[in-house]
Amino acid sequence: MLPPQSAGLNLCHENAEELAGVLPPLDFLQIHPEHLLAEQGGTYHDQLQQLREHYPVTLHGFGLSLGSVAPLQSSYLELVRQLLQEHPEAFFSDHVSWSSLSHHHFHDLLPLIYSEETLNYFCDRINQVQDAIRQPLHVENISSYMRFQQSTLEEVDFINEATRRTGAFILLDLNNLWANAMNYSEDPMGIMLRYSREAVRSFHLAGCSEEHLAHGTVYIDYHREQVRPEVWELYEVALHHFGPHPTLLEWENNVPPLSRTLEELDQVRSRLLNVESAR
Repeated sequence: MLPPQSAGLNLCHENAEELAGVLPPLDFLQIHPEHLLAEQGGTYHDQLQQLREHYPVTLHGFGLSLGSVAPLQSSYLELVRQLLQEHPEAFFSDHVSWSSLSHHHFHDLLPLIYSEETLNYFCDRINQVQDAIRQPLHVENISSYMRFQQSTLEEVDFINEATRRTGAFILLDLNNLWANAMNYSEDPMGIMLRYSREAVRSFHLAGCSEEHLAHGTVYIDYHREQVRPEVWELYEVALHHFGPHPTLLEWENNVPPLSRTLEELDQVRSRLLNVESAR
């Protein structure tokens, strides 16, 4: 497994060439298994393969569609299991969401109805995935811009109970948590501290965009800006409350030069080291 103090970057088409050319000091690189399925050749595929050989990796999916009624793709899960065998340090994560209907996949992570019925179904889907990949799944809280009146559970309680029943872990995305709290006029710190200390095993950090619309300000998870000061504050508290865990910096749109991204990553690493030295 990755050391708790690990700080990593997400691999995307926008930064792959520079990463492969520079090979900066990174603790790990997050890759999407979907890219290995879709990119059967070409420059990006070659860069991805080169970087996989140079860095420890984690695997982060966006097409599993855990909350949908479509069958889980056995070929996809077999690829994930194979990659986990090739990278013993890796873990696999996906989202508490759905993104497919029949054979159509959307380009959005859509929220669930948080109810006992959905929870039972979602736990069954997690167990199917864990049986296939032969290790615990990490589930990530999403940014969402709508909620269902039929929900009878809060998101944090839904996720905590799902991990308690299945043994899965939580990938806590602090930008998603903060943006949702702002959009729904809630307390992000209070919500964060309700997550299970035993289940949180990894963090995501990113920037979100502030859009001023006719009905008010909306924060959108575009991953195209630096981490906001409020999210850094959440992260520092999270490290002391949950302990240091591998932390990924996501900057996938409007990607700056690598040197700028590495400056942001240095802030992650310094906070990880500070909390570890204080323990």
